[in-house]
Amino acid sequence: MDTTEKGDRLENQVYALFAELISENRFLAKKECCRIYKKKGYYSKDREKSIIFDVSVEITFPGQNTYSILMLIECKNYNYSVPVNDVEEFFSKTQQISGCNTKGVVVSTNSFQEGAFNFSKSKGIGLLRYYDKANLDWVLTRSPSGMVSTSHSMPEWSNVYHGLRSQTHVSKIFDCYGFIDDTYTNSIHQFTSSLIRFELDGKTAESLAEIERGFQSNSRLVPYKEHHEIELRCTNLLIEEHYEDGVVPLEIICASLSKKYDLEIQRNVRLGSGILGEISFDPPVIKIDDAQAETDQRNRFTLAHELGHLLLGHQKYMTSEACHYSDIDLENPISVGITDIVRMEWQANYFASCLLLPTDQFVKAFLIEAARNELVDKGYGLLYLDAQKCNQDTFYKVTSRLKNKFKVSRSAVKIRLGKLGFLNEASKMPNKSLQQMANHHFSQIFR
Repeated sequence: MDTTEKGDRLENQVYALFAELISENRFLAKKECCRIYKKKGYYSKDREKSIIFDVSVEITFPGQNTYSILMLIECKNYNYSVPVNDVEEFFSKTQQISGCNTKGVVVSTNSFQEGAFNFSKSKGIGLLRYYDKANLDWVLTRSPSGMVSTSHSMPEWSNVYHGLRSQTHVSKIFDCYGFIDDTYTNSIHQFTSSLIRFELDGKTAESLAEIERGFQSNSRLVPYKEHHEIELRCTNLLIEEHYEDGVVPLEIICASLSKKYDLEIQRNVRLGSGILGEISFDPPVIKIDDAQAETDQRNRFTLAHELGHLLLGHQKYMTSEACHYSDIDLENPISVGITDIVRMEWQANYFASCLLLPTDQFVKAFLIEAARNELVDKGYGLLYLDAQKCNQDTFYKVTSRLKNKFKVSRSAVKIRLGKLGFLNEASKMPNKSLQQMANHHFSQIFR
């Protein structure tokens, strides 16, 4: 790909990104007040001719015939960090456009040199690093950076900071990292809000407030699903395959689903470092890296997790997903700042748990183990886990037989027992329950 093609590609991506935000009313101003253009010229008195800008957004206040705020975007598809000279040159061009409040943004597929930050801060220029959606772990039907209002957590703020400065930094979740007026953010809304409001006069700021949509940080694409909905989906699937007990025949289920959904499942595929499995939806393809999954249990859970994405209809909200070990870590659920991603991952994990540990068969197997080990509910569940060796020994003895019977991990068994109300952990019990337990022990000792 030559330099021109690279530049055109980025311009098209940036145009599509902002056009999507505007059309969905997720931009700072309402869509009826915005116009977006590619390669539009704006007249420069200094040159006595128009200057062509890569992408521009015109914001027109109600009752006005011409735009009141103009956002001009310069795209840099470099294989090196953007130098301060490029930002200075772009700023000089924006200053030649008169007649409105002009706001400039430099978008790059690479990082920025340190001098660019100092200059852009003093001039109110926004710096935005764009990551190709195709390289993200979750490729959503909406821009991930357009779905959050701000970056609250220190780890993500640190990612933005280093992503804008380091050429080798890789973003796995957000498609944009931005800097404006000493603010680092993965939120396009926060970025554009800070950019456009930079040094606005009071009257213009008041007019802008009138047409601002009011970004909803909690707006979601993915609907909530009740536990029983997912359970029922798995139960019906197992009934169709005439499952009765023991290890769920995942390969047979996959064969049936392959015919029904024209699904292709590829095993022993070498995926990127740390990726256990992938799913893409057009057409539906699941890839499993058996070597990185390491164990049969994790391999099976990864496959069931990806099947969950397909059968729960997540293709409506994303086009592909890459599954890391942290995504199927049931005891430490992911927290990525995007509710839709968290919700889809939880649903896929719960689907995998329900499919590989079917409720009726699992409960029956546990009760057999409870009777074998003479477990009695003493006021805090049949199975209780704390720091005491006797309780730990019982827990490992019971869960070992269950994980072997269903060919899943101990963690999956543990979480399933907890969800079904058979297992209580000291660290997760509410204070009231802990007090009840203490009272029970006290009465047993001194009765």
